[in-house]
Amino acid sequence: MEKQNKSRIYKTLDRLQEKVSKRKKEQGGTEPVTIDATPSVKSGVPERQPVKVRGRASRLVIENAQLNLFDLEQKGRFSKHPIHPQSEFPTLLTRIPIFVPGIRSKQSKLIDQDNALPFETPWGKGRKHGPPLTVYDEDTLIAIAKLRQNLLIGQPANLPCPLSRLYQRKNNTTDDVHVHVLYCMLSDIQTECGVKKGGKANQLRLDSIKRLAAITIELDNKTANKYVGTGTTIKLIDVVWQDYEENSILYIQFTPVMARWLESEFTYIDWALRKKLTAPGKAIHRFLSGQPKSYEIHAKKLMATIQYPRAYNKFMVDLRSTMSKLKENDWIGNWEITGNGRSVPHKIRVLRT
Repeated sequence: MEKQNKSRIYKTLDRLQEKVSKRKKEQGGTEPVTIDATPSVKSGVPERQPVKVRGRASRLVIENAQLNLFDLEQKGRFSKHPIHPQSEFPTLLTRIPIFVPGIRSKQSKLIDQDNALPFETPWGKGRKHGPPLTVYDEDTLIAIAKLRQNLLIGQPANLPCPLSRLYQRKNNTTDDVHVHVLYCMLSDIQTECGVKKGGKANQLRLDSIKRLAAITIELDNKTANKYVGTGTTIKLIDVVWQDYEENSILYIQFTPVMARWLESEFTYIDWALRKKLTAPGKAIHRFLSGQPKSYEIHAKKLMATIQYPRAYNKFMVDLRSTMSKLKENDWIGNWEITGNGRSVPHKIRVLRT
């Protein structure tokens, strides 16, 4: 069923690409390209074969894809509303350690017998299923959240990436669901992240998007009741992409749970400041962003909450360095670390501006 749903998007992209190729030929451009319409499967995510289409033609595909959304809206499949995102990030995701500030290959020691990453903090308990994630993947998620274009409201089966009716409220099959969507170039995401484009950098970013699409978050009943209202597992995004010679176009659809969090249960992330921080610094900054402006926490508790992977003495070095950087950029007004780490545990006190 999932492959059938994805193929509907692929067919749309193929039709749009044919229109672009025809237009290029009529304007005296190069011969139209052909697209292999059969997706392969890699790591559980459908994958397309690369084709040779450069910048302007790829942009035309996106423009036409936007028109396709308009056509579907006119047919009554859903209603579409523009959105203007800033740096919203789901508050729950600032408080559970699914984005580890370390190396993906070294996360094997953290997983359980089901190859899932268990987590337990005062704010949430559960497991993350799927490939290992790092703060690099968190950068990707924040960037695509900043690029969201439209809110779609409709029945789950009528959305561009059809969804299960489980997303509707229990015992009420007439409820529409909200999803947030975007069409973009892979290079748009690289620009948003402030990194170089092309080559291996693009492939790493596309791999990151595939990982985000492949994971699910399982919450215990207490956490689910607080943040979701149901005990089902949570996906973050659905994605369909078309590879080109030097770029990719992507359709990304944030799931109804993510859409609700981004609409009403979010924290603002200072994106410009985050780009200046190290991986541990980003994890610390993200956590503190979801806490009150005047806040204190024991250092070991903070270390466990962000799933810091190295020794405690290394964490204290990174913590002090991060606090100094946040103070230097006026994100915090004052901070101090009390205790000696032996008879008196270290505690970090922060007063944000």
